[in-house]
Parts: sequence; structure tokens; C-alpha cells
Amino acid sequence: MDDQNILKLIELAVKYRSETDQIEFKDGRGGLPRSAWKTISSFSQKPGGGVIVFGGIDDKANKKIVLVGLNNIAEIQEKFSDMNAKMSFTIRPEYHILEYDNKNLLAIVVPECPEQFKPCYYKPVGLPHGAYIRDGNTDRRMTEEEVRRLIALSKKLKIDRLKAKDVELEDLELGKITELLIKSGKQTNRVDVDHSPTFKVLKNLGIADDFNGAKAPTLGGFLIFAKDNNPQSFQAFSRYIIRCVRYKGFTVSSDIIDKIDIGGTLDYQIDEMQKFILRNIKKSAHVVGAKRFERYEYPEKAIREIVANAVIHRDYQITETYAQVNVFGDRIEVFNPGCLPPGVTIENIKDAQVSRNEVIATILKDMGYLEEYGRGIDIVFNKMAEWNLMKPIFKNTANSFKVILLGKELSKLNERQIKIWDHLIEKKRITAKECEKLLEGTPRPTINRDLKIMQDMNLIHPIGESVSTYYQLNF
Repeated sequence: MDDQNILKLIELAVKYRSETDQIEFKDGRGGLPRSAWKTISSFSQKPGGGVIVFGGIDDKANKKIVLVGLNNIAEIQEKFSDMNAKMSFTIRPEYHILEYDNKNLLAIVVPECPEQFKPCYYKPVGLPHGAYIRDGNTDRRMTEEEVRRLIALSKKLKIDRLKAKDVELEDLELGKITELLIKSGKQTNRVDVDHSPTFKVLKNLGIADDFNGAKAPTLGGFLIFAKDNNPQSFQAFSRYIIRCVRYKGFTVSSDIIDKIDIGGTLDYQIDEMQKFILRNIKKSAHVVGAKRFERYEYPEKAIREIVANAVIHRDYQITETYAQVNVFGDRIEVFNPGCLPPGVTIENIKDAQVSRNEVIATILKDMGYLEEYGRGIDIVFNKMAEWNLMKPIFKNTANSFKVILLGKELSKLNERQIKIWDHLIEKKRITAKECEKLLEGTPRPTINRDLKIMQDMNLIHPIGESVSTYYQLNF
């Protein structure tokens, strides 16, 4: 990262009065803060790393960035180097001495740690307490579960590259692999090449590998190319299904009007998930110019990307539960067991191109199941906006990741209600008093009416009583 890019990050942080997931400010006038290792750790886990700027303060009380300058730049560099040597992986930071607003600053670019050495943690503290992750504009200590998953995500331990349990090469559908090779050959103008699925070819594609002298399918290869389209016939893969349910009403307590458990290979699961959703949502007529056409109440491309991403990015280490699709009268919910990969947060999900299953992602891309590689989330946002529907909701917990597409009825919000909704998505809760600050100049009775409308739409619910009442999302 060059000086100009760093200065731009500083300028934006000052303008918007906040640190970001890319930049952190530290005072430094009294020496290197003893907790600076937390930011080294968090940025090193993050795709693309981040920048620590010494000579600035994030004044949270007054909601602004204060640049105080730095006179001990050499000392900070030396101490930082000493601290960096105590990390589990010694990163190679870049040091930039800059001037901004007549203040001398030291910007240290912390690069991303190589994947096979994550998590990068502070050795004097150890794991899990010495490993941090960037969460929005703060450094958050990683949970034991996140540490475990990050270790499992290293290139050496990519689960979709591991040996498929109790499976042999004979259990692969070679004809389907040949079809992929022919298709790839046509796309790259290699039509005269031999497309036989030799072991060398299978290994190059990640479909199979040599495991201590035993040639066998990888987990990712078998889940896509299992013979008879049925990897679930093997006990080890019996839980790799998608449970799809269509509810009559708006909650899981309402009547079920359609349901199916989808097994089969991963490409088949994507196709069948989309078919299930499309047959359980409304279709209506639209007129553009002199032409009349029908379209679904949700954009098909958005649905396609969501279900494809659910299959491609699922945590296949978790076999105790299913992935699931719930279709309600007012929304679609798709959720996976397992949280987002470490380094990916709700805030950076549109930009972070991290896959926990490289073999699965690459093969399904070649098979046409990713419309634009790395831009799936952008497509979802854009298509929902084209349909005049609200932005998708992403919910990440320690045990699951959920995507929610809200239908037309839940998209009938006015500008005030949308501001309240956006605040809730970011902050998780809001009070009526906070609404008054958010909607400056809006009378309290109008705010109360907006909150009541959002409750009646089943979007939010109140917690507490009287002046202590606050509101949270229902989803």
C-alpha cells in the first residue's frame, strides 16, 4: 500500500469520524501501547490486512478522529518490531512516515498472515486469548470455536481437500467428470486435448489425491462427482442434505404446506433448492411498454446466488445438523451450520473473497454455478434493489450463518422507518429516544407510530417497559 492510499484512508476516517475495518488509530506519544498486539493479530487475520496509524486518537466520546502528531517515530518503530517478533508468525510490516494536517504520523501496514499460519496470535498470551479478529472498527478476541475453525481452514487442513471417508476412486462418476473437462476445453479453445479423467487430471482439479500412498477422492470431489448422484448412500455423508420447508404463515409455528429433504451431489442440491423456492413463492404479471411478462416476487438471480453460496461455503466439518431453507409468507431464510470464515464479517462480506472450500468453489464455478466469481453478494444486493425490495439481512453467530430475503410486504417502509431499520441492522437495538436523535425534528408521536407500524409488520419487537423500552429485530 502506498502513501497516497494510506492518506486517503486517514482522510475518510477523519471525514466520517470513525475508525474502520481497514484502519486503526493509536496515540503513541507515551510510547507503543502495550495492547497494540491485539490490532496486529486482528489485521493479520483479515483478508488484505490493515493499517495502524500512530499519532491519532479515536475520540469515541465526541465521535471524531483527533490527530495529535508523533515526535518519537523511531522509538515506536523499534518497539513495534520487538512486539511483532513475539507474534506466532512474524509478519513483514511496511513503515510509512507521513504528514497530514501539519502533523507527523507513523502508518504501519500490517499484511495478512499466510493462511497456513493462521491464527496469528501473541505468544506471551497464547491461544485462544492471544488471537484477535477485526470486527467492524474494533478488535475482538476470537472465541475458542473461531480459533479451532481458523486452524482447520489452513491450506494444509482444507476440509474439502481431505480424503473422503470410506470412498474409493471407483465411487466417482467418471462420465460426469469427462463432461466437465470437455466443457472446460471448449471454453478455453482446447478442443483437441485428451479429456480422459486420468488420476493426474483428478489430482490437478482437487477431485482426488494421493493420501499416504492410497489414491482416493477428496471430500469436495466426491460430494460433486459421487456415482449415482448419491454421496448420502455412504454413512459419513448422510447428513449432507438440505432441509426445505414452506410455512403457511410467518413463523415456524404455522402450518407446513410443503417440505422436502434434498440430497444428491452439490450441483443437484443447488438446482433442487432453487426449484423448491420458486414453486413456493408468488408470481405476478408486469407490463413494460407494450409487453406483458410474469416474474417471481423475488429475483431469481438473487435466489440462485444465495442457494449456491449456501452449498459452496457450508462448513462441511459439521455433520450433526442440516443446512436449511425456510420459505414464509413474507420472507425467505437460508441458513448453514457454522459461522462465517474468520476474517469475514457482516461489514466486509461484500468485499471479502474468502472461501473455506476452494475445491468445491472452483469446480462449481467451472460448472456454471457462480455467475460472476467473487461478486455473488453484489448481485444479490443489486437484484433486490431492482425489485424495490429491502437489502438482504445477514446474521452470523458462533454456530450458524443466515441470509434473509425480505418480500414485498416487508419492504413497504417510509424513509423514517428505513432509517430505523438500517440502524437496527447495524446496532441490533434502538430506543425511542435514539430514534429522536436519528430522525432529528420528527415529533415523538410520529416516531411512536412508525415503531408501532414496524411491530405490526412483524419486523421488530419491544423489550422492557416504559422509559427502559428498546426494540430489536425479529429476524
